[in-house]
Amino acid sequence: MAGERLGNVEPLFDADRAPASDNAAGLTRKQRKLARLRAAENAAKREDPPAQGAGHSDVVRIPERQLAVRKRIEQRLSVVSPQPAPVSDQEPPRYALPPLPQSKPEPNHGAIISFAICVILPVLLAIGYYGFVASNQYVAEFRFTVKDNTPSSTGAMNNLLSMVGGAASVNSHDNYLVADFLTSREAVEELQKRINVVDLYAKSEADWWSRFNPAQPMERFVLYWQKMVSAQYDQITGIATATVRAFTPQDALLVANTMVTLSEELVNKIANRSQTDSVRFAQREVERAEERLKQIRAKMTEYRNRVGVIDPNASVAASNATLIQTLRSNLAQMETQLATLQRQDLQPNAPVIVALKNQIKSTKEQLQNTEAMVGQSQDGSPLSTVMAEYEQLDLERQFAQTMLTSTLQALDQARATAASQHLYITPYVRPSLPTSSTYPRRVLSVAGVGFLAFAIWLIGLLIVRSIRERFA
Repeated sequence: MAGERLGNVEPLFDADRAPASDNAAGLTRKQRKLARLRAAENAAKREDPPAQGAGHSDVVRIPERQLAVRKRIEQRLSVVSPQPAPVSDQEPPRYALPPLPQSKPEPNHGAIISFAICVILPVLLAIGYYGFVASNQYVAEFRFTVKDNTPSSTGAMNNLLSMVGGAASVNSHDNYLVADFLTSREAVEELQKRINVVDLYAKSEADWWSRFNPAQPMERFVLYWQKMVSAQYDQITGIATATVRAFTPQDALLVANTMVTLSEELVNKIANRSQTDSVRFAQREVERAEERLKQIRAKMTEYRNRVGVIDPNASVAASNATLIQTLRSNLAQMETQLATLQRQDLQPNAPVIVALKNQIKSTKEQLQNTEAMVGQSQDGSPLSTVMAEYEQLDLERQFAQTMLTSTLQALDQARATAASQHLYITPYVRPSLPTSSTYPRRVLSVAGVGFLAFAIWLIGLLIVRSIRERFA
């Protein structure tokens, strides 16, 4: 600083030699003047050494004036404490010029203002909202699973899966269906019809930010509902969990109980739909079997009217066989009588023998005609054709009769299955009345707002600085 002793100052150049240039090392005007004075003083000392006597005062007058000027200039200069100069054989320098003053970095007011606006202000707003404005929200929870008690042939496999923890995947689609239904618009509309759920979330107990505006359409409420309700299904355990939030404990319990009822009705509707379809399908099969049997019976009636017999097996073939058997039996008896009479030494032209021979002749002719007609029906058509057509119709009739019997059994079984419920929901943890609020989580919410605001501010600051450096 100004006023320090010259012995503590590091010179910029040698005292016995003038600077090579006035502009060397960026000297100021006063510093250059001081250097010239010092150089002139040293030159005078070397050329005119001081002498004893009267002329001594005249010789030293000029250096004293120069020293006075130099002292006044030194008082106006600012000097710094130099580093210790290295030791050398030459005369150490005595004077040094002060370094240029270093400017302090100016504070970045834009970054401070942006930090206050982007980080501090949102955090303060979050503290004010979550600490003094946000309403308490109560949570009601219930857990359920969908069971299917329909007997099947895969019971052993299901038991094996249950031992290894994989039986939950058997009815996973039903659990997924119910969990997805609870957040759908249809569930919202059913809740609106039964408990007017829109008014429950538009009460004045809720703060202005959390409550729903009833003037908005149903689509907006569905989005709001999906934020207040969650339904998840764990495929490993086979358990579905549903939670609902409301602004009062009673409303949360009411909504949760209504959701349980809707879930049970949905499962029953699914089960009844499949059972009703089974009964309807069995009924259609019975009607088809009855119609087919009617058509076969109509063909058989037309055939019997055309052939003239009810049953060719019992009418034509059996009657012809019986007639032939009877004629052969009568013929044998008459031949036996004729042989007996001839042994009694009667004349060949005896009336008894002649009559008996005529009967035997007539019986043989009748037997021949009957044997010739055994392969024909009454209308003269071949009996084989008649029998083949009849057997085909009879086979179709038996098949239609069997089909009708089996479809009737299936219809009875479908009706019995529909009468019993196999698919039902089991809410093993039913909703209970909450006693304390769970949401909002005030500390976590404020911390989340602060972290998000700081991240956004930091990213924006980096972007702005990169743009400035790019176009600087």
